[in-house]
Formats: sequence, structure tokens, C-alpha cells
Amino acid sequence: MTYIFIGIFIFFVAMDQLSKSLAVEMLGEVGSTIEFIPKLIRFEYCRNTGMAWGLLKNARFYFIAVTILLTAFLLYFMIRRHRTIPKLVQLSLTLILSGAIGNLIDRLFLGYVRDFIAFDFIDFPVFNIADACVTTGAILLIISLLLTRQGRDFIKLLEEEDAERSLKRKMRRENGTDQNVK
Repeated sequence: MTYIFIGIFIFFVAMDQLSKSLAVEMLGEVGSTIEFIPKLIRFEYCRNTGMAWGLLKNARFYFIAVTILLTAFLLYFMIRRHRTIPKLVQLSLTLILSGAIGNLIDRLFLGYVRDFIAFDFIDFPVFNIADACVTTGAILLIISLLLTRQGRDFIKLLEEEDAERSLKRKMRRENGTDQNVK
């Protein structure tokens, strides 16, 4: 099953990078637009040095650092928990990782993120496939953890393990065997 999630990850990172390259090739200059579905969706090339709605512009190194730390944490968590983590949670985290890495590649090699999908029917930032993966993954994660039995059981398991570790630390401190106690 792990190979399926690796395949999903590779697929979405590749689709993100390919779609960005095609959009830049088709649109050419920043600000150029092509109607896709009139009055609904257009392609508009933007170079984004921040995040949605122009927040935190020119914070490239901040985004790179946060993405690397988040990716390392999620990979550690997924590898450590691969036997107990529900499949829907794995899928949602895989989507989040795919999007994070897709945009990280742009930030590392270009200094900005290539956005090109724009909605005409709503005031919404121009985005890309990586952004869609992060958003879809986050929504799916919330749904899977809060609204499915497997998700709620997984949260309960994590809480029980955390309580057990806390109890063990407390007992070590009380017995004077905790290395952190001076």
C-alpha cells in the first residue's frame, strides 16, 4: 500500500511541474491570460513570491525553511506510523506533501511559485496544482480525522500513547532515573 502513496506523490508533483511549465510556455509573459471556460476559469500567469492574496511577499527563505521542516515532520510521522495510520489520512498527508514539494521546487530553483489557474466567478487568488493538492489534502485530513471512525480511533490511539509516555516520564522522574532531572 505504501507504494501506492509514493506513486500518488510522484504523480502530483510531476503534474504540478508539468502544468506550470506548459502554462508558462503557453502564456509567456506575467499577466497574460487565456479564457478556458468563459466567466468561470481562465489561465493567468503570475509569479508569486508570497502566499495566497499576496501575503508575506518576498519571504522565500521563510517558506523554504517551513516547507522543509513540515515535510521532514510529515515523512517521519508517516514512516513511523505507516502500519496504524488510516488510509484516508495517508492519502490526505500525501496530497499535502505533493503540493508542498511542488511549490518548494519552484521556490528553490526560480525564487517564486508559478501560479496560473484563476476563477472568474469568485474573488480567489491565482493558484496551481500544488496549491490545489495542499488545500484538498487539508480538507480531506479534517474530514478523515473528525468524521470517520478510523480517523477518530487513530486520534484516540495517539492520545493514549501520549498519555502512556507522559506517565512513564513522570514515574522516571519520581524514581530519580530520568536523565533530564538534575
